[in-house]
Amino acid sequence: MTRLQRDLNRQNGLYLAATRRWWAEEQELGPSYALATKAEKEDERFTARLKRNVDRYVLDRVARPSLPSGYIAGFVGLWFVLDEAHVVTIGLRESDRRKGIGELLLISAIEQAVENDSRVVTLEVRESNEPAIELYRKYVFQDVGLRRRYYSDNGENAVIMTTPPIQSDDYQSQFTTLVEQHADKWGWVSRPGFSAPEDWEPGEIEESPGAAPDDSAKPEL
Repeated sequence: MTRLQRDLNRQNGLYLAATRRWWAEEQELGPSYALATKAEKEDERFTARLKRNVDRYVLDRVARPSLPSGYIAGFVGLWFVLDEAHVVTIGLRESDRRKGIGELLLISAIEQAVENDSRVVTLEVRESNEPAIELYRKYVFQDVGLRRRYYSDNGENAVIMTTPPIQSDDYQSQFTTLVEQHADKWGWVSRPGFSAPEDWEPGEIEESPGAAPDDSAKPEL
């Protein structure tokens, strides 16, 4: 059993998957396409099953024994320990980067932490992963420490980051604004326990002159 499979069986853990419908050209490529992505290198047998056919990207809970089937763009894993929610992994397909999905996964992780009555959200990120660090700082994560030689593949350090109290009015106000901005840019995506407000309407989207920052997270997937 791999680490990822063990994590699914944790009573204090939660995984969410961002999924969408398979495109016709992807179906024509056959099963090999599902395995030929960086997001599935950690555990091919597991992530090849973390998929579900849907009309667009949505966030689904992932749990054994009924794993989704279909296309998965990315996933996020959380552990709930005492009053903290710890993001243990975020995986994202290379082809699905710069589409707001990494940010969507982070939003969903924070929402689940709030629902769980967690006080803060914590995570580790590679010291060299500046785009991910920038994304976390956008959601008010702060650097609180360093784990030296944390990553076994190259001995890279990990930056430890944590939020302010996520239940506070100040944080909730900032977070709500960021979620609305993401929805205005990328559209509202259904998530466990969260649906679009009845009065929500997308705002105007300003075209960015350049590519959005890479929003990958802890592992270099």
